[in-house]
Formats: sequence, C-alpha cells, structure tokens
Amino acid sequence: MDQFIFADGEDICVFCGGEVKKYKSGFIESYKRNSAVAEHAKAWKYSGEGAQFRGDVHAVEEVKSRISGVFLADGGTAAYALSVNNLSGIYCRSLTDGKAPETHVINSVEYEFSGGCLDCAAGRLATSAKRGYLNADIALFDLNGGNFVTVTGGDSLDEDPFFDPENPNVIYYSSRGAGYDADGNFVAFSPAEILRLDLSVSEISEVRADAGYSYYKPVKAGGKLYAIKAPCGEKKPNPVVTALLLPVRFLEAVANLITVFIHAFTGKSTTSGGANPAKGREYDSRKIYVRGNLINVEKEQKKNTGKKKGEGGIIPRSWKLVELDVGKTVAEGVADFDVFDDGTVIYTDGKHIFAIENGKKRKICNTGCCLRVAVAHSCRDVGDLFGF
Repeated sequence: MDQFIFADGEDICVFCGGEVKKYKSGFIESYKRNSAVAEHAKAWKYSGEGAQFRGDVHAVEEVKSRISGVFLADGGTAAYALSVNNLSGIYCRSLTDGKAPETHVINSVEYEFSGGCLDCAAGRLATSAKRGYLNADIALFDLNGGNFVTVTGGDSLDEDPFFDPENPNVIYYSSRGAGYDADGNFVAFSPAEILRLDLSVSEISEVRADAGYSYYKPVKAGGKLYAIKAPCGEKKPNPVVTALLLPVRFLEAVANLITVFIHAFTGKSTTSGGANPAKGREYDSRKIYVRGNLINVEKEQKKNTGKKKGEGGIIPRSWKLVELDVGKTVAEGVADFDVFDDGTVIYTDGKHIFAIENGKKRKICNTGCCLRVAVAHSCRDVGDLFGF
C-alpha cells in the first residue's frame, strides 16, 4: 500500500511511510486572518456609550470552513477543494516544500465544489459543482491550463465522478434526481444511482439503480466497480412517488446533455439552482450531513461502539461498501473509500481510517471527522476531448 490523502475537518492529511502529515489550507488561513482584521477595524462602530445609546448591535461573522475534496497529484503535490462560508474553490499545494505558495485554480460563489477524481497522467480533475440546492453538475478542470467545463446538467445532484482507468473519456458518477409535484414544487430527491457517461459519444447509461437503496461514490479498480450502498430509509417507499422519481435524473441527464455540450465552454449553468430551503435553519451541532443524509453523530457512534474497545464510527453500519457486479460486501459503516491498483481498499467511518489488504482489515489511524479519502489515480491513455 502506497501513500494516500484524506481530509480531517480543515486539515489536509497525507499518510506515507506509516506516518500522518497534516497541512493547512493557505486560503482558509488567510480568509480567517482577513476576516479577523476586518472585524477589528469596524469594532469601534459598535462599542462605547454612543453605540449603546443608539442600540447598535453587530453580529460577528462566523467563519465556517471545510475541506470538501482531496486529490494526490504527481511531483509531490496535492489538489483540494474547499468551502468557506458562501465561497468555494480549488487549489494545489506542495507536499514537500512547506514554504511554496499554493496555486489557485478557481474561486466561485456560484458553485460549491466537492469530491471527485484526479487523473494524474493528464492533470485532469473531475469534481461535482453544486449550484443552489437542487442542482449539481459534473465539472472537468485542466489543472495545468485552468480550463473548466461542465458535462452534465438538469434538475439532479450529480456527484462523486470517477474516471475509468481504462478509458479517460468514460466517467462513472452518482446521481439523484429532483422530484416535483403537479404544482412544480420540489418534493424529494430520488435514490442515488450510478450512471456511466461516455464523453466521446455524448452517451449516458444506467449502471445500477434500486428503489430501496442509494449508491454513492463509484470507483473502478482491477476491473471491478465498487460503490457505497445505503438504504433510503426504514419506511417502505411510496410506490407512486418512487415510480415518478426514479426515471427523473436519467431522462433529465440525457435530455440536457446536448444543451450542456453546446454551452460547455462557457462554464455557465443553463438552469436556475433554486432556493436552498436548508438555509436559515439551525441544526444540532451533533448532527452532520453526509452525502445528503443527516447523521446523528452521538447516536451512531454509541451504537457502533457497543462492546468494542475504543470508539466506533459515526456512519450507520447499514452503509456498506460493495462490489457492484457480484454484490459482495467489503466493509460496513463507510463514509468514503478508495482502491489502490493492487486491490487494497482504504475507507473511513468518520473517526478512523482502515485498510483491507488480501482480505485482512487493519486500522491505519484515528481521525477527528474524516469524510474524504483518496489514492493517486492515472488513466492508461490520455484523453484529448475539449483539449484536456
């Protein structure tokens, strides 16, 4: 097993040679410093007897930041995606020279970038670009030239793209369609399914879908296709709603693909992202969203610990890493995973990282809150679509 990279809260971490090295995001650190300076500069407006007399009240802006994607690149470098308040971006940094400045790829208030796969051989990154609450597209970046293009669209959440190692023009990804009622109001997302996009012929095909389960994070390695399989809920799905929702993202994706390719080079979305109904709500800090699912951290960790020594993970054990072709369960309680070329699997349950090698499982390290893990990937051929 070679080195791998993972995100632990705001830390970018690399496991190599049996040790974990932690790196900070230069952009996040700079944002925090600038925010603190700005707050200090205007503090005088809201202090003193005059401000008290006028009733001036100032709420200090809370900086909410996280690393939403990590990728190993060639030459001792890494790429990562981040979100800070209403801003999202992608940056590259050196893992060998701590004084080297970070390389800016993109900052955006329109898109929120997360997850994906980096083809080291071509310097081509596939990631999810979320716009609003109901929509997320698969976006391709040329880390060397800075080009950016979206290759899916429609009312769906397209996430976790992964390059086929045998064909750089084929991308596997997870997709959840947005369902609406007769009045055009959003009802719910359909269960996530795995789709296959062939960029060379502009063709989308369905790989795996199930009314009772969602499939996340497709990864192809050694001729096998892996994914996280999670139940959609304890209650049986309404057959009418399910029938309406299941075909939505597939048909929408096909119908919008031509439009997306026409506008591909503009980097602009063709549909409205819609309002986010989650904004403005206050959630319990003991609960977090993982792939669109609200997880009760304390409840799941207590349940997973049981009689075992140490702490359990924060992901339900019903979230299983499976080999899609044969339905074999590889691990349980999986938040994220990746697979080395030799077949070694690494995965995180949110609080630990494990490796499964030759059928044997071992713990690699503990984490604070790890939801992203990745190994280095390279396609055998270099695709030339869109000049990437």
